[in-house]
Amino acid sequence: MAGIVHISVILLVPALASQDAWSKLIKAGPMWQFVRVNSNALTRDSQLSAVDPLFQIAACRYSLESGSLSIRAYGDLPFWSVAVFDRYGEIIYSFNNRTAINRDINLLVVSPLQMLFLRQNPPESIEQAIIVETDIDQGFILIRVLQSDPSWVPAVDNFLGEASCENLEF
Repeated sequence: MAGIVHISVILLVPALASQDAWSKLIKAGPMWQFVRVNSNALTRDSQLSAVDPLFQIAACRYSLESGSLSIRAYGDLPFWSVAVFDRYGEIIYSFNNRTAINRDINLLVVSPLQMLFLRQNPPESIEQAIIVETDIDQGFILIRVLQSDPSWVPAVDNFLGEASCENLEF
């Protein structure tokens, strides 16, 4: 019995490996663009399928090889959270509106080399930004927004619709 289970698991690994969050996001949209996770086929048969129905979620893939990642979103909502993941789904950093400056998302993800440059020549535009330094080149960002009842739909849609995921070059 153990041998059958072992062989079955080995044969299923290739099929399941192509259904992780990173692979689903590749199919859903281009790099540097937010994709609504709840509203499309991303949630079917993937690790992203276990989402709370009270939360609206947007995801954006990035690569620090071509520049830094800048995430911005503005709006007065009861709760939101942001998490930075590597391409394998391991969390690198997270925060929410209660720990953010002015309750807005202003996040900059940089490589160690980009951080050195920032320290030497900090642009004024990042004074209020939360800066995350990582040696992970590729990953994705998830923004989760609480939508506790239907009256919040326009505000949540506006918040996620105007959220930016940009490749920032210094």
